Amino acid sequence: MSAPESKGARPAWAGRRVLIAGAAAVALALGAVAAVSLDHSAAGHSSGGHRLAAPSGRTSLRAQLTSLSCSGPTGAAYVADAGWDGFTAINTANCGVLQTYNVGDPYVATTPATPGDQNYSATDEAVAISGDTLYFADAGDDNVGIIDTANLNTNYYNVSGEIDVHVGFVPTGLTVNPAGTQVWVADSGPQTGPQSPSGISILSTASNTVVASFHLPAGPEQVAFSPDGSTAYVTTSAGLYVISTATDQVTGLIGHLGDPHGVVVSPDGSTVYVTNTVQNVVDVISTATDQVTATIPVGQLPWDEVLSSDGKTLYVADPDSNQVSVIDTATNSVTGTLSVQGDPDTLALTADGSQLWVGTLTYCWVFVYSTATLDEVGGINLAGPGTDNLNYADGFEPTGIVLTTTSSPGSDSTAKVKLNVPAANLNTNKN
Repeated sequence: MSAPESKGARPAWAGRRVLIAGAAAVALALGAVAAVSLDHSAAGHSSGGHRLAAPSGRTSLRAQLTSLSCSGPTGAAYVADAGWDGFTAINTANCGVLQTYNVGDPYVATTPATPGDQNYSATDEAVAISGDTLYFADAGDDNVGIIDTANLNTNYYNVSGEIDVHVGFVPTGLTVNPAGTQVWVADSGPQTGPQSPSGISILSTASNTVVASFHLPAGPEQVAFSPDGSTAYVTTSAGLYVISTATDQVTGLIGHLGDPHGVVVSPDGSTVYVTNTVQNVVDVISTATDQVTATIPVGQLPWDEVLSSDGKTLYVADPDSNQVSVIDTATNSVTGTLSVQGDPDTLALTADGSQLWVGTLTYCWVFVYSTATLDEVGGINLAGPGTDNLNYADGFEPTGIVLTTTSSPGSDSTAKVKLNVPAANLNTNKN
């Protein structure tokens, strides 16, 4: 692999996140994971309105983008690093990396941060948060990893008290319901056809057990809830399923949405926004009629999306265009774009709405933007300070971000140095 891959048409790329899990398990079992070099020769990056020089040949992205600090709201960010089976804890006040932790790894308290203490069988494809509890969709082990952030210790890779709950086949997405009582897990399955063992697993947050499950064909990807929690919306390659949470029964299927991926619901519950990855639009759906009322042209392969708390602004990651589209929901039109190199496909907003965090799939950086000015105000190299991203980018690819106003343990330290993972341990042979 000599250059960042172009995702191209969505159907050819549809199983990529599932393949990550399978390839990771095989590679780790064989102990034959090779470091991959990425060629960023065509890449440039916007910073504060200025274009940085494009790296030439196989020059490290790190040499072009210095580790940026930022000034943001108090709190913590948790970024799922699916490639190396862990997650990164970040201080949102200064963009400082606190530590990178492993998921699905027994806790060893006697030897801090020893590489031998790490288990690389997991693949945390998505992350959700409820209060102080993190939930990871561990596609590699068919589990949901549950971690209390109070147990995070910056001296260790692994986490005391982690609970791993077996769910369905290849969980790649998960969402906590508005009441905080359930986690709905999208078990994408092997995607072999309508008979694939794919569906939804419902996890009780009180008991940390699966309390219900049901089959959905065509590989569910993301879940969103109505504000009152009475309805769940699930994207699949067949369309958007509408599900009653009282009965766990499908009440509708909205088709012809071009293999949708991202889904969000407006604060008043009247509108659902779905990223149409085939037609490069966002479909706007009325919840009263379950009909598409508008389409919004965006960039290529619209993937993830996030909606401001007031419902006025929608941000859509367009990885194949290396951009993020900014949409005014009052007019259903794009009012601006952010140029973000490296396949931006993961988004999150701070609780106060002041910052947009953007994860780049092939650069292993998270960039921070002011929502008021759309200027870049910070950046985090997930592979660690001074690391050559050519060898680490694919291993630390961010696949999910959650932001909280609660500070992570150790976030008062501005000088914490991230403990790097040996390149030989990264799941870089995944594509």
